[in-house]
Amino acid sequence: MARLKHASPLLALVGSVLAADKLAGTFKIIGDAGVGAMLTIQATPNTVFIVDKTEKNALQVGGHSAWATAYDLRTNTIRPMDIATNTFCAAGVILGNGTILHAGGDIASQYPMEGIDYSIDGRRRLRLLNPCDDGKCEWMDSPTLLMNSPRWYPTLEVLEDGSSIIIGGSVTGAYVNPEDNPTYEYFPSRGADRPLALLARTYPLNLYPLTWLLPDGRLFVQSDYEAINLDHVNNVEQPLPNIPHSFRVYPASASNWLTPLTAENNYTHTVNFCGGVALTKDQLVGTDTSIPKLDVLKVPADKSCTSINPLDGKPGWTDFDPLPEGRVMGSALILPDLTILIINGARYGTAGYGERGNATWMTAGASYAESPTLTPIIYDPKRPEGKRWSSEGLSASTIPRMYHSTAILLSDGSIFVSGSNPNSDVIPLEDRYGTEYRVERFYPPYFDGSRRPQPTGLPDSLSYGGDPFTIELSKDDLFGDTKNIDTIMVTYVRPGYSTHAINFSQRAIKLQWSHKLLDNGGVQLSVQQLPSPTIFAPGPALLHVVVAGIPSEGKFVMAGNGKIGKQTVLPLVLPVPDVNSSSPQPGPARPVSNPGSGPGGSVGGGSGGDDKSGAVSLLVGSPAALTATILLALGLVLF
Repeated sequence: MARLKHASPLLALVGSVLAADKLAGTFKIIGDAGVGAMLTIQATPNTVFIVDKTEKNALQVGGHSAWATAYDLRTNTIRPMDIATNTFCAAGVILGNGTILHAGGDIASQYPMEGIDYSIDGRRRLRLLNPCDDGKCEWMDSPTLLMNSPRWYPTLEVLEDGSSIIIGGSVTGAYVNPEDNPTYEYFPSRGADRPLALLARTYPLNLYPLTWLLPDGRLFVQSDYEAINLDHVNNVEQPLPNIPHSFRVYPASASNWLTPLTAENNYTHTVNFCGGVALTKDQLVGTDTSIPKLDVLKVPADKSCTSINPLDGKPGWTDFDPLPEGRVMGSALILPDLTILIINGARYGTAGYGERGNATWMTAGASYAESPTLTPIIYDPKRPEGKRWSSEGLSASTIPRMYHSTAILLSDGSIFVSGSNPNSDVIPLEDRYGTEYRVERFYPPYFDGSRRPQPTGLPDSLSYGGDPFTIELSKDDLFGDTKNIDTIMVTYVRPGYSTHAINFSQRAIKLQWSHKLLDNGGVQLSVQQLPSPTIFAPGPALLHVVVAGIPSEGKFVMAGNGKIGKQTVLPLVLPVPDVNSSSPQPGPARPVSNPGSGPGGSVGGGSGGDDKSGAVSLLVGSPAALTATILLALGLVLF
């Protein structure tokens, strides 16, 4: 089984640094990625894994340009990693056992290169990495580990058994989909591709369809202006109303996220979209799928924000506070305090690039976007309506981050910002919007110089249901004031795999707790386990304790049993009532049942009310013999 490794948090060091230098709201250039950071993910405490497309990077590995690196957050140095196939516009997730899955890509492009003795066509390729902090792990990019069909710009989402569904994509690359693959499949394999009518209807604006797992085991999927709930087991679509105002999927590349899940909102899955471009298929797409039909550099990005609860009795779209300025390609990140940060992007145009000078209107180099948005914004639902977006106290970056830029939440609560390369190959920065290797860290407002909470007793894993776990905070963690008990949040955030303004499988949940005061002025918390694997899928995520708006350093904690396969679901035991409390209980412990039987019986035993029993039925069929052999060699446990 892939092991999740932990490192002792360097909180004393972090605290001293923060005391000396108030970082809140600032960017700092910290290093060099070595490759274009088209995809980034953190899966261990000290390392970010970066993946590029095939291009002529100066960094070498295995006799050819490197297309991947491991970035050490302790030293801000890189280690080249050998990926041998073209990962251009691929996608990825962390599976339920902690292994990173990276799927798809494009044809060989301007290569092959010397030293590559087999095809670098990455369209069918599956790549696996057991992440590490010791510098010894490597990507497995084997010509025998393949998807059923080619997928360029696919979408991945983790399912309730820790496996992944792989949705859509194109057979070949262009600005929009030139050769459709309107199907889905799974890893581990469940057999042949299955058709998805939504993608056929929304062709060619159906790349990277925006997808989230829902509590009943279905998937919400959004493509072009359409949206559905997909029963992927039985291949049944429930149509939803069309999304209003704006086109949101690639190449509009709107910001998107799932509202953090709490007992107070009954773990309702509300999907949010902000920005994009208010264009239709007929306006954007001409006879040549490699270039926009119109001068997109003059098309302002949309400001609208809208959301939907896909499982509502009468689902509909609800507008909320619009963005202060239009934005495409803005990455929306859930922070440990459950506010939403949007970072990177542009004010005009769309994602994508073309050959320089291919059209008279191309005045931004090869980029189809112009006027970068350099200042992040934060959405705080606790602020008054109409004032929930704010950039107050936030500095602007000096580096444009547009197409092929990425951003991920790190375990210390800062943001790793990298990439931007709207070009077919490496272009010097002296040229307009050249290839960007510099890495920044952005520090959200909670990096204000305050001491960070240092909870003790954080677990290594969370179960689905079962007895609460216990952690403690000292008097210093409460900043010397027991009134700060009312401000405590225990949050569990999966940052996701970042690419193309999407963080695949990103979600967050706030765990219920009760407390008792300790004689030393500290507090002991009794914290609930996870409600259900459909509410929070198996795999590692960051557990934080937030006090007075200041989060502790996050610890990577495994959700579930650490395997791909059936997850045990126990009755959810809620924390005992508060004792020795001199202040109101911080939010009542609200019973929420495990979801009832979803389509295809994905979750059984729940029938509403207060029934907390249930078990996850294994939906994964036997993988192909070759795939099984490869997985066993990697030590991946499937059942």
